[in-house]
Amino acid sequence: MAKAKGAGTYLDLLLYKNYVLGDANSVCSNFTSVSERCLEQLEIVCNNPTLLMTIFDASSKFPYSGLGYGSKTDYGNFDQCLSVDHKYEGGRILGEYCAMGLVIVDILANVSDPNDYYKLAVCRPNGCSADDYNAIINQLGVQDFPGIFTDTACQTVETYSTFTALDIVTLTIFAVILLLMGLSTIYDVYLYLNQLKCPIPLLLAFSVLTNGRKLLHIPKRSSKEQIETFNGLRVVSMMWIVIGHEMAMIPFISINNVHRVNDWQNHMYAFYIASAQLAVDTFFFMSGFLLAFQYLKGKTRSLKEQILSVPYMIVHRYLRLTPALLMTYLLIISILVHLGSGPTWPLFIDEFNEQCRNHWLPFFLYIQNYYNYNDVCLVPTWYLSADMQMFLASPLVLIPLSLQLKKRGLKIVMAELFAFNLFWTILPLVIKLVFRDYENGYDTHSRLINYFTGVMLGVFMRSTIDKSFLYMVNEENRRVINFITWPIILVSMLAIVLGKQAVDMTSNYVAISVFYSLMRPAWCIGLSWIVYSCHYGHGGFVNWILSRPMFQVIGRLTYCTFLLHVLVISYYQGTSRTRWYFSDYNAIYQFWGHYIVSLILATFWTLAFESPLVVLEKQLLGCTTKTTTEAKPTQNENPVTIASG
Repeated sequence: MAKAKGAGTYLDLLLYKNYVLGDANSVCSNFTSVSERCLEQLEIVCNNPTLLMTIFDASSKFPYSGLGYGSKTDYGNFDQCLSVDHKYEGGRILGEYCAMGLVIVDILANVSDPNDYYKLAVCRPNGCSADDYNAIINQLGVQDFPGIFTDTACQTVETYSTFTALDIVTLTIFAVILLLMGLSTIYDVYLYLNQLKCPIPLLLAFSVLTNGRKLLHIPKRSSKEQIETFNGLRVVSMMWIVIGHEMAMIPFISINNVHRVNDWQNHMYAFYIASAQLAVDTFFFMSGFLLAFQYLKGKTRSLKEQILSVPYMIVHRYLRLTPALLMTYLLIISILVHLGSGPTWPLFIDEFNEQCRNHWLPFFLYIQNYYNYNDVCLVPTWYLSADMQMFLASPLVLIPLSLQLKKRGLKIVMAELFAFNLFWTILPLVIKLVFRDYENGYDTHSRLINYFTGVMLGVFMRSTIDKSFLYMVNEENRRVINFITWPIILVSMLAIVLGKQAVDMTSNYVAISVFYSLMRPAWCIGLSWIVYSCHYGHGGFVNWILSRPMFQVIGRLTYCTFLLHVLVISYYQGTSRTRWYFSDYNAIYQFWGHYIVSLILATFWTLAFESPLVVLEKQLLGCTTKTTTEAKPTQNENPVTIASG
């Protein structure tokens, strides 16, 4: 390692060595290129041994241990720096912590990347800025100083102490909701104790008791209308998404053994992380299935009735998705900043705030995945945009299909859907091969195959709901087909999961494009068999696992878990004070912590912002539900896979 010339200058300049040598006052009082306020505070700091030592001790030391093995970030001591609060005649000195206050470039002799740099935490008097410190270096005439001071991620104990008008409005909304929940619950308890019936259902809309019972309710008997397998698929897919985001965000924190992370990410046994996007494809599949399955429940309706029901379907879906999303948005842009602190907290807050404040309109219009796909507010919500767009387009497919089912029969409709899905398998591949600079990974058209494969299965199962499993063949052949198909499906789906990691590790653009285009329909074919076979009781242990009663309860929390889990992960990372040691055990342990916390928060979010709105919508739009069969909620309905309906 080459010696960093001038690396000790910062320490010699202001801190402990100056004081020990007894020349602190002369050094700190002769800087003419700094601001008046900074100079005033430097003189006080340099003549106060306790204050000087605290500021020095809270700053990063360089070189630090593990310089060549861990992350190129050192956090110093965040809380020690913010504890500095020194009052003097005419002012007050606060410790200002800058997570990346000193950037050191090209410290290793064999560095090949000129952009490689180390980020060190700096604790300084709040009256000084990076310009002041850089001016001091220039005034001292330090040669070959390898770093530059910055104002990145700087904060004092008072940085986030002020509440804005938006913060107050948001807190007021939360307070009103909590008040309504409290009053509604008290009234509900009163009715229960006195064995009375509620004359006005709206009075119980926010009752934790009533909504909690609905949340925890597990039907004793299943029906043909309930696709119990979806409960397990929702929960498993949501867990897969959480751990995928967990691992994807690891590079944003300081790690003791960063080389271990790099090796791990490029190893085949990290396949379950690289393939986490298949969980999103599963949600698209379920959403399409539920939409078709519920919509065709009213397939005897006329063309006019179906067209007239479309506006209500759109309003219904928007009202189901948006309230919980709105409260998450308000949390992000307002009070979230006051709920935590840490070395990198400003970085997370600024990123969330900038994206969401700049793109609030496409956020609520559900067009983020095209309009601002490089700068999405709350990244996972790109899924909601894509799913909403598919939902809006679905009547163009479902209305003709419902009419053709009556006139031309199931076989013709299934053939048409097959051709439709084949088109949406080929088109994304052509786009990728022709337009190689196309970089939108959140587009809707690439996922239409997932959605409409679900629609295809939904049409089939609705049309054959009163028929037996594999009704087209005799009893003996059904068992043979089921026995042969299950291992083929499971092995194929495992191959997709493993193959994605292998393909991602190659640099062959054509191979990657072909695999991604074929991966989605193949995955959905596997899901189709699982859902179909399990629904008719031929799924064996897979059906037993996915149909566990507890998944019904956890599955109802899926939407709010989806909205909140990234905030939970970001909160942990933004408030971390020290480097993290990466291992498989620590990663899984951390995942379970974040997943459980997300479920707890999702429970409150569901009881406060989702369940009450279902009651309110029924009361306000109840007259319409009588004529729109597809809008009736079922056990399968969940806003993430809302069926939408």
